[in-house]
Amino acid sequence: MSIDELDPIPELDTEAMMLCAALWSRDHHRNAAIAALVAANDFERPAHATIYTYWCLQVATHRPHDAASLSAQLLDAGADAAPRSVHTALRAVTTLGAEPGAIGEHAVNVVTAAYRRSYLSVAESLAHAATAAPTAELFPIMVEHGRRQRAAARRLEALRQHIGAEPPYRQEDQA
Repeated sequence: MSIDELDPIPELDTEAMMLCAALWSRDHHRNAAIAALVAANDFERPAHATIYTYWCLQVATHRPHDAASLSAQLLDAGADAAPRSVHTALRAVTTLGAEPGAIGEHAVNVVTAAYRRSYLSVAESLAHAATAAPTAELFPIMVEHGRRQRAAARRLEALRQHIGAEPPYRQEDQA
């Protein structure tokens, strides 16, 4: 499911809420862990990925990572690196009111959404391989996808464990 299929209410956009929480979070240990476990390409919206990239740079260098500091870094980077849409997104996420302490849960949600999108990408790639790749290459292609998906699953689990998140609910858990 694409983020654009969801209701465009910013308070329901987990990427925007994670960024808002990140801007206000002052827990350097947690921020550094999230910066290490969440990748910019986990964000579906390019503007959010750019904001997150600059947030990570600020966190890694122990520099302020609030909205004003990020805005200054984005301006300094220039319009090619940070077009107007990035500045607009930064203004939008800054005032969403996300709890700074919820950054970990929002990070898990962002990575989970990226993980789910990766399965769609794998399915498309395997469908293409089934029609276009030589027969001898089909299994190695599937194995390579499986290795990447296993690594993605392990990264998601590491993030959940680091923040102390409970595993997702399952139907059979409710019975």
